[in-house]
Formats: sequence, C-alpha cells, structure tokens
Amino acid sequence: MLKFLLKNRSPIFLALILFFCAWIFYHRYARPFRPAGSAKNMSLSVWQPIQTAVDWVITFPENTLNAIQELSHLRQEVIRLQQENQSLRLDLSTQKSTESELDRLKDVLQIKKTMPGAAKIARIIAHDPSTWNKSFVIDMGSDDGAQIDSPVISEEGIVGRIIEVTPKYSRVLLIIDPDSGVGAIDERSKVTGVVAGTGRNRLKYNYVDAQDDVKPGDAIVSSGLGGIFPKGYALGTILTRTEADNGLNTDIEMVPAVDFAVLDYVFVLQPINVFQ
Repeated sequence: MLKFLLKNRSPIFLALILFFCAWIFYHRYARPFRPAGSAKNMSLSVWQPIQTAVDWVITFPENTLNAIQELSHLRQEVIRLQQENQSLRLDLSTQKSTESELDRLKDVLQIKKTMPGAAKIARIIAHDPSTWNKSFVIDMGSDDGAQIDSPVISEEGIVGRIIEVTPKYSRVLLIIDPDSGVGAIDERSKVTGVVAGTGRNRLKYNYVDAQDDVKPGDAIVSSGLGGIFPKGYALGTILTRTEADNGLNTDIEMVPAVDFAVLDYVFVLQPINVFQ
C-alpha cells in the first residue's frame, strides 16, 4: 500500500487538490449553510482557511485589475478637477479685472465733470514700440471729433497733443518726447519759458535767464502761448536748477505732473482756437 501511495503520489496529490476545490465550490455556491453543529458545517469550518487562500488566488488578478482601473479613473478625475480649477481661477481673475475697469471708468466719468464741456474720454490702447513712453495710440479718431494738435490731458495735467488721426484711432505725442514743447509759466514768480521733453521721465524748463526767479519746488503750468495748449494746466514741478560757470545759462530740470507709467484714460480737448 505504501509503495502504491509513493508511486502514485503526484496523481493522488492532484486528486486531493481537485477534491478540496470541488468541496469548497459545492459548499459556497451549490449548498446553503446549515444550522451550526451539522457535520458539513463543521467540515467547512475546518477547510475555511484553505477556501480563503484559494479565493484570494482566484480573485487577486481581478482585484488588481479593478484597482488599476479605479486609479486611472481617479487620475482622470484629478486632471478634470485641475482644469476646472484653472478655468474658475481665470473666470475670477477676469471678473476682478472687469470690476476694476468699471471702477476706474466711474472715476474717470467723475473727473470729466471737472473738465471743459468739450472734453471727450479716450482709452489708451497701444504704445508705440519705437518710441516707448513718448507716444501712444488712443481709441478716438476723426469720426469722434479728434483733430491734429488736439490737446490731450489727464486729471493730473497736460499729457501731449494729437499728431496723427485716422477715422477710429489717433496717435498722441507726449510732452516728454524731445520733439515736444509747451509754452509755460512759473505759478509763483510768473517767469515764462518753454517746457521741453528729454526722451525720459523728465522735462526741461528752457529759455529762462540766470537772474530769473525760478526755484526747486515751483509748480509750472501751461501759459496758453504757442497756439496748442490751453492756459493753466499743470506741466510739472521744478526739481533742480544748475547755473553755468559763465553765469549766463541755467539748466532747469522738472518732474512731470502726469505719471505716464500708469496712465490708462485721457481727455481730448478741441484745438485751442475753440478757447479763444
């Protein structure tokens, strides 16, 4: 008998495994559990660990595949939520920008009430890349009444004048451009001169004699002379005054009244002959 078992141990072992699997399958799927104490339930309790191991081996690939699919779904959901979050952030940023623009426009409309009746609001839409901060384009053209040499101002003071006009747009030459010049007067001492651009955020007060009473801190406004800019609009403040060694010439530097770096809206006036 022993020799028979040893000789046929492999088939016998395989048969036992098949028997155990058949036993587990029968009791799990073909037969309901019976009340505690029955022989079959006691037998099943004995073989429960084996059944658990076999179940794990059978279900492991399926569980792994389900886990991989679930992970893929989670990654897709994360990507979707990230895209939705970016979209919401963009919408919020756009809303804040729009609200800020509306608030700024309300302020500009309030400022317009203090301007001459003929003043029209224009928005800066582009800076000339070849002369940065020396000229810009506004969304107002001849269809809206813009003309060559129309003065352009802000609530702070004189900005420049229109030098090119199309039906829808106009180009404004700023007073800080070297080609710009504005007849001016010192509000304190009444000394007259010409404010000229330097190509940077500074101005020069030219044609002032060495003996004239012009001091740092003096406010300089437009004099109305020259036929372009109306009288009494701010141009800037005297920053420094340097005398030449010969005592005849003087170099006067000014800070513009207008902060061109933050300028967004301007007011276009009709040419000065309207004011005369």
